[in-house]
Parts: sequence; C-alpha cells; structure tokens
Amino acid sequence: MSGPSKQATQTPDSHHIRYQYCQNRPLYRSSRQLTAVRVYSVANESRHLLVFGVPQINLLRELRQDLVRFGALESISNITESWQQEHEGSNELHPEPFTDVFHVCFAKLEKARQAKKLLDARNFYGGILHISYAPELESLEEVRAKLSQRRSEVRFRLKIDRGRHSKKRTANLPGVSAGGQRELSVSSLPAGNHSSTKTTNRTTKPGR
Repeated sequence: MSGPSKQATQTPDSHHIRYQYCQNRPLYRSSRQLTAVRVYSVANESRHLLVFGVPQINLLRELRQDLVRFGALESISNITESWQQEHEGSNELHPEPFTDVFHVCFAKLEKARQAKKLLDARNFYGGILHISYAPELESLEEVRAKLSQRRSEVRFRLKIDRGRHSKKRTANLPGVSAGGQRELSVSSLPAGNHSSTKTTNRTTKPGR
C-alpha cells in the first residue's frame, strides 16, 4: 500500500491506507526507527483491527497465536474476498497480491492498542504486516462503552495528578515534612513548656 492520494482521502476507508514514513524530521525529534506521522483520537481507536499483508498460505492459526499474546480475542476471520470486492476499483485500498486481510476483534481496547503498536510493520512469515483500527465496524453499544471507558480513565488520571500536586504544595510549605505533618521547633512552643536536654537528680538530705 502506497501513500494516500487526494482521491483516497475522500473515501470512508482511507484511514486503512499505509502512510509513508516521515524522513524530514529534525535531528532532535528523530527516533531510532522511521515512523509515519499520524494522530489518533478516542473516536479513531477501536477493539476492531484490520490486518493486511498476511501471506496467502493459510496462516490463520499462526496469526491468532501471535495476537493472543496481547490479550483475549472475541473473533478473528479472513475477509480477503469481501474486501477485494468492496475496493476493487481502488489501487490504494486493494490488498497486495498473494496476501490476505483479517478482521480481528479484541476483548479490550487497551489490548488492541498494544497489539497494533507492537505488530504493525513487523515481518510475519515473509510478509510485512500493516495493522489499522476499524472503528466503522463498531456497534452503537461499543461506541458508548468506549467513550464511557475513556471518561473514567481521564477522571482517574486527573485524580492522581491532583493528589501529586497537593503533596508537592504541602511539602514546599515551611515547617512541613514530606509526609504532610507539621514540624514543631522548640522556639515555637509556649513559654514554660521548654524541657531541658539534661536532667539532674536532686537528693534531699534529712534535716539535722
């Protein structure tokens, strides 16, 4: 799959096109491996993935074994024929010769995110995998659950950040220890309550 064209960006499935690697990054922003510039939002991410570039030698079981390492799967199926019929006139979306297209659905979104990150652009039995999110395959209930999960994650992270900031502010106050307890010095105690560091034992002698 080549880089996206103007005609491909107008199609609803253009997010499945493999982007070309960015080679004009400044030196201070360059990574060890070339990557494409792409931004994903909560609406773009999905439990549903499309896996392109799988060699056409009946690798369903092997692909399942690699994906299960990241988390439980709800389903995995070969959709090569239906994908070819649906995108027969598109050069960018048509799969490479002698390769299969698989539809994979993970039980959890974070597992699908991890599998896409670690398996995308990897060598698989001589073929280079291309993995993309497929949010168009989600049902209305799945979209609601995804948005609800993201809201709960954001609230949890904000709660942790507030706790960290409050601890830092408390620790920076004068006379307050790192644990948030106020330290009292001897000079701050009221008069009459100063205790001497040395104690003397007085013995009373009986009167003569």
